[in-house]
Amino acid sequence: MALPHPPLAVALLVLWMAPAAGAVAPQRLTWEELPQLVGKHVSIPLYDGGAVAGKVREVQADALLIEVSRSTSRAAYPKGLMRVPRAKLHVLDLHGKGFKYRVIGTALGFAAGAAGGACVAFGVQGGPFGDEGGGAAGAGMIGVMAGVTVAGYAVGNAADRRTTTIQIVH
Repeated sequence: MALPHPPLAVALLVLWMAPAAGAVAPQRLTWEELPQLVGKHVSIPLYDGGAVAGKVREVQADALLIEVSRSTSRAAYPKGLMRVPRAKLHVLDLHGKGFKYRVIGTALGFAAGAAGGACVAFGVQGGPFGDEGGGAAGAGMIGVMAGVTVAGYAVGNAADRRTTTIQIVH
């Protein structure tokens, strides 16, 4: 009896859906609670339609000080320190990263790569124990294992990225 879906496809689908399943409503913080964001990576949509991203350096009484690393307009918002006035800041996105899906993705990628690599090795003329392939079976097996393991890590890495929207209550 054949399985309706290959196990690897189902595992990748679960990894892809997992971040969406953890989606939550925006978090609400008062200005006095913002110092907990110092040192964290954020992106801020600005009042004129632009946006900046970088690390929060300091929360002052009248502004948020951010070290800009990326912006929608380098001329208008160059890299370096930028003050975002308290009156203009209503929402920001906090960016973080976990590790769980990278571990799962790498493990699943290794297992799938080993199975696929074994299939490739046995499919090469002479197989892994024969002399007719001239080492092609081993090279094919290692290549498939490495490639699928790296792909599993990449999928897990993408799934580990977290963005939390924070509304600032004035």
